[in-house]
Amino acid sequence: MERSDLFITSKLGPKNQGRGKCREAFLKTLSDLQVSYLDLYLIHWPGAQGMKPEDDRHSELRKGSWLDMQELCREGKVRSIGVSNYTQTHLEELLSFCDIKPSVLQVEHHPHLQQNELRDFCRQHGIHFQAYSSLGTSSEDRKLLNDPAVKVIAAKHGISPAQVLLRWAVQQGIGVIPKSTHPDHIAENLNIFDVDLSPSDMIQIHALNQELHYCWNPATIT
Repeated sequence: MERSDLFITSKLGPKNQGRGKCREAFLKTLSDLQVSYLDLYLIHWPGAQGMKPEDDRHSELRKGSWLDMQELCREGKVRSIGVSNYTQTHLEELLSFCDIKPSVLQVEHHPHLQQNELRDFCRQHGIHFQAYSSLGTSSEDRKLLNDPAVKVIAAKHGISPAQVLLRWAVQQGIGVIPKSTHPDHIAENLNIFDVDLSPSDMIQIHALNQELHYCWNPATIT
């Protein structure tokens, strides 16, 4: 596959956590994608499949996964490695033994779940903080997209609530990866760089924090 204009990321699933299993899963991904390397590889979840959240083996398995990923990085099979859904406790554990620090932490982040302490911890340690579910829940009520404060700010700037939410994150230096299969929504999501939210706008959005997870909460994993 031609790689000149592609950035390819993949993740290690919970069923493949552990020394050796991680490497095997990674090499299968290379084979399936027919590429010689990945740009970024992430541990998707701090726990292993089929185990209770409080099981002490989670820690050893994710350590084994990271050791495999460091080796793959040194071999040139992946350019950067990172984690997803890690809490600060998980990150502190990782930083206590790793030789290669995670390049990125990918977590649920939006005005209803701001995780400011986690974001600040990442900045202190040079870990890029990247948001998924930036638009909140995809359920029918769409609580975040329909939040009155977000809609007022959107109307003021002549943009959509989704654009307000994405711009709010980007304006703080947070990476966003909104998901859509609709061409118009994809184009709209990209069109957020010609507007600046005012300090007042940012304060109003910051005030919406409820520490509310719309996805899963990794704090239960030991």
